[in-house]
Amino acid sequence: MRRFVTRTGAWLAVIVGTAAFAGCGDASDDGTAAIDGSAGDAGTFDDSATPHDAGADTATPLQDAGPPDPCGTALFCETFDGYGGVTTIADKQKFVYGRMKMYIDPNGTSVHWTFFGIDGPAATTVDGGAGRNASYIMSSLPKSGVNTYSFVYGLSGTPSNGFHDCSSQSATSMPSAWACVSFEMDSSARKLRMYKDGVTTPILSVDDHGKGCVAPTPAADPWYGPAVTDLFVGAYSFHAMDAPLDVWIDDLVVDTKPVVCP
Repeated sequence: MRRFVTRTGAWLAVIVGTAAFAGCGDASDDGTAAIDGSAGDAGTFDDSATPHDAGADTATPLQDAGPPDPCGTALFCETFDGYGGVTTIADKQKFVYGRMKMYIDPNGTSVHWTFFGIDGPAATTVDGGAGRNASYIMSSLPKSGVNTYSFVYGLSGTPSNGFHDCSSQSATSMPSAWACVSFEMDSSARKLRMYKDGVTTPILSVDDHGKGCVAPTPAADPWYGPAVTDLFVGAYSFHAMDAPLDVWIDDLVVDTKPVVCP
């Protein structure tokens, strides 16, 4: 179980093909991050607190959320217990499924913070995708001062076509309690799905494009997904936090077949 205390920036990157972790922070990384609020600060690590039971007894420390299943056969699996579950991932995978358990408290917002993503060269070489880097990112965007589950898409710019920064926001808030989030990311079909707590109806769907983009990119511009070379997980804010945010992540599983929440 890993704690990310985020003001601006802290996450772990997994380099596909080598299964190497790159952890933001110092050499004594124990997987917890405390960020002081300055832009771009990689942070230090602090494990002075634990999340609490989501039930009535909020004073009871919450235990590890449990081992992933099927950790032994998954494309990628991380229990965050000494990185024991890391496995090699085939390069340039164009679709992934996954799930993770998250606990958020305090539950502060920013313009945009993120907790998981995939990255790599655009999977398509047509319609402006050639030679560009693409990202699908699971994120929070605020709605009425509350964090909501969202997808964000990025496509690197060219001299004639600038960086694409697009998003799609759900109506589902992110609770200050344990929640299980599962997902599907298909770069070839430009299809994204996010689910919560095992419910089969997605809380957020993207088909071809999302709901909006930063100008001048048109809102209906296709989301060219990546041929995956990197996974990243952790709490990272692209803007100053409006209030403190602690994110705990446990039992991340990524695979080439659906991974459901228990």
